[in-house]
Amino acid sequence: MIKEIVREKMRLHRKMLTVSDVAEKSEIIRYKLLGKKVIKEAKTVMMYVSSFKEPETLPIIEQLLADGKRVVLPISVTDTNTIVPTYIEDISELKKGAYGILEPQIIRPADKKDIDVVVVPGIAFDMHRNRLGFGKGYYDKFLDGIKAYIIALCYDFQIVQSLPVSDNDVPMDLILTEEGEV
Repeated sequence: MIKEIVREKMRLHRKMLTVSDVAEKSEIIRYKLLGKKVIKEAKTVMMYVSSFKEPETLPIIEQLLADGKRVVLPISVTDTNTIVPTYIEDISELKKGAYGILEPQIIRPADKKDIDVVVVPGIAFDMHRNRLGFGKGYYDKFLDGIKAYIIALCYDFQIVQSLPVSDNDVPMDLILTEEGEV
């Protein structure tokens, strides 16, 4: 299956990144994201906590909180492959959850309709703003019917010409990398 080949290629490429590569590229991505008008005007931003050498998101989360934004993070429900969007007040509220990724330990459910911007992870993206996730469908289910502006963060090498698209795939409104945007 082509999706699995792309996933494996991208995982291997990310594994090869050094700590300084991740830090340097993440800083550029953070600066670009926080400078976006849609972020500056948003009241509520849903983020994710990065893992496995993804662009670092904890500094973004801290800055959004410092700027007075309401920040929502996902809690993964593994038996249904769904997300519970949960407000946080401080990153000290996070603990390792599903897949070893930091998640809120206090559940303060957020309503999808109250979220202005959703920032999502992914393993690959294409020039048509399609997203290839990790294969479990968490974000595909969550993004279905959402009215929020959807932004993906990734490294430039994660952008490919085109990806296979399914009916349940939701395109991004914007993809930010250290090199540019799609």
